[in-house]
Amino acid sequence: MRCFSWSVMIESLFASSNYQASKLLMDVTAMRHQALAGNLANVETPGFKRVDIDPSFQASLNASIRAGETESIQQMGVPRLSEVEGLKATRSDGNNVSLDRELMYLNQNALDYSAMGQFVSSSLSRLKMAITGRAQ
Repeated sequence: MRCFSWSVMIESLFASSNYQASKLLMDVTAMRHQALAGNLANVETPGFKRVDIDPSFQASLNASIRAGETESIQQMGVPRLSEVEGLKATRSDGNNVSLDRELMYLNQNALDYSAMGQFVSSSLSRLKMAITGRAQ
């Protein structure tokens, strides 16, 4: 008779590329939310430049997710913020933050976070059901 190990099942769930990607995407959206809040707070600050998740980090993350590279997703580290390049100033004082654009990004980011939260929650609910044999 073969002995079933709960720890193997739990470890495989947390090591899956979907779970790792979702967890990192939640971290990215949380950091983006901070950046957007900072952009909104500085919409009237002379010379302020809009910040967001570093484009190279975002590109690496997207490529790793598409390729299903669990190990590279786990090693990505903490997302970084950087000034957004190529945006023209919306005001004469050099500030390039647009209130309408930031609010639109904030709403989209909230939807992204909610979707990732539902996926992670669903994964954990399936694990709980597998362990307890009950849905609730």
